[in-house]
Amino acid sequence: MAERGIHLFDVENMPFEPAKRRPTTTVTDEEHRAQSAGVEHKWLIFPEPGADRPPVVIVKFPPNYRFPQHWHSEGEFIVVLEGTMTIGGHEAGPGAMAWTDANTVYGAEAAGPDGVEFLLFRRAFATTTLVEEQ
Repeated sequence: MAERGIHLFDVENMPFEPAKRRPTTTVTDEEHRAQSAGVEHKWLIFPEPGADRPPVVIVKFPPNYRFPQHWHSEGEFIVVLEGTMTIGGHEAGPGAMAWTDANTVYGAEAAGPDGVEFLLFRRAFATTTLVEEQ
């Protein structure tokens, strides 16, 4: 995507890949592997640091996957594509949309019994900070 202009994505034919580290990740390789075990991504836009493009990704959580309570340095918009998930304490199914402001503690995010696929985008890569759950 070095070229500027319109970019169409053949999402159906893009393979899911294991979750890859973002440039803002502060966890170790071992922590990243533990947190993202079973999570897969289809990166539509994986911008270079400082680029004026937003990161856009389809995320796939396996059945009953749980990401602990956390917050991000950037806001996050999610559209549930398939399956179900709990986000911000609310059950969300296909077509549900959620916006979480930057610096807002929420979670855990949890996939339903059939897993979940969701589209996620932010204005920039975010740092994720885990929070000890009460």
